[in-house]
Amino acid sequence: MSTSLNGTTLGQDLQALIDLLDLEPIDTDLFRSRHTGTPGKRLYGGEVAAQALVAAERTTDPELVHVHSLHAYFLRPGDAGARVVYRVDRLQDGRNFRRRRVTAVQNGEPILCLEASFTTDCSLAGNHDTPPPVPGPDECPPAGDTFPNGSPHPARMFELRSIDTGQDAAHPFLRDLWVRPRGEGVAGRVSAPAVLTYLSDLSLASAVLLASGRDDVSHLTSLDHVMWFHNRVRLDDWLLYSKSSPSVGGLRGLAQGRIFHRDGTLIASVGQEGLMHVKR
Repeated sequence: MSTSLNGTTLGQDLQALIDLLDLEPIDTDLFRSRHTGTPGKRLYGGEVAAQALVAAERTTDPELVHVHSLHAYFLRPGDAGARVVYRVDRLQDGRNFRRRRVTAVQNGEPILCLEASFTTDCSLAGNHDTPPPVPGPDECPPAGDTFPNGSPHPARMFELRSIDTGQDAAHPFLRDLWVRPRGEGVAGRVSAPAVLTYLSDLSLASAVLLASGRDDVSHLTSLDHVMWFHNRVRLDDWLLYSKSSPSVGGLRGLAQGRIFHRDGTLIASVGQEGLMHVKR
């Protein structure tokens, strides 16, 4: 049952996600996903971004550097039924920073381009925003089981609690969330930041839909995904995922997210632009 990610034991449920994000090395700076889902189903963007980060990490020394930011563009929809190849370009190997560009290719076409930056700086961000005042996870109801088809179901890997902020009572999954991995933690073949990257795409674009107040949007497409890691990622307790949208236009809107440890420490900031598709 166990591997370890940053020192803790993995439960059987979260093992499915670690297996999913782990990559097969096929040549120098070239990797391939190991598993596929349902053919014809859209590939979850957080899965591709997290696997691209794993590929970048495999070309650095984790004893010397750790990821502090990533910037990704979703270029084409991925097919959950086909494996993805990840090509890493080593852009910089400096004294304090390493930069990598990762291109995810499926069926001969790029579906995502991600650049990640790694640093030797191990200092923590002691000055940061505080979490919004919300009820604790024990006071919040389950968020439901909605999740993109073609990916492992999050109800198997994460407990999701919906925070009632007076937004969209009919769709509690779209609200701010408390999230906790099922099992006793994570570590080993896949880093904690990679798991958090996978999680960070979960319902983030919905902040655009809630801010727009529109009822004629059939679905949202994520155009890009940006993350900054401020403090050490721990996955041994509840995480608070707070989402907002500072700007919404006729077709596009910006979603922002902040991920806090339960003790109030800000772990990561997330940004994503979403494209709204109107019902016909």
